[in-house]
Amino acid sequence: MDSRLPLHRLDSAQTYLVAWDGDDPIGHAPIAWHGSRLGHPEVQDVYVLPEQRRRGVASALTRAAERLAAERGRPRISLSFGIANDAARLLYKKLGYRDAGVEPERVTGTIIIRGQPTEVDDTLIYLVKDVDSGSSRSS
Repeated sequence: MDSRLPLHRLDSAQTYLVAWDGDDPIGHAPIAWHGSRLGHPEVQDVYVLPEQRRRGVASALTRAAERLAAERGRPRISLSFGIANDAARLLYKKLGYRDAGVEPERVTGTIIIRGQPTEVDDTLIYLVKDVDSGSSRSS
């Protein structure tokens, strides 16, 4: 799977959702159940292979995370995205996410992706969504 998807969060993911097309992994969404900035389960780094984008894969992964949160009795789920990521902004608005009420967070430094150090300088926007059992079924 590592030859197809960037698995830099797999070691630290508390839950790791994978979207498949037959035998091929085409997207993923790690979920942190504790230790998130907002104290809610957090969908982290939704990723879909470029050739599979705009086909509903990210929506399906995000909705699966919402269902898991509702099934585990967690009333709200959160996520963040880079301020310049217009595709993510549009997707999460369409899925019913709203501003979390916290200031955007600038992140800088070195992170490890696929075993390689990578410099980051980004500003994260945080969103939340209520996912009680009734709303998760209608999503």
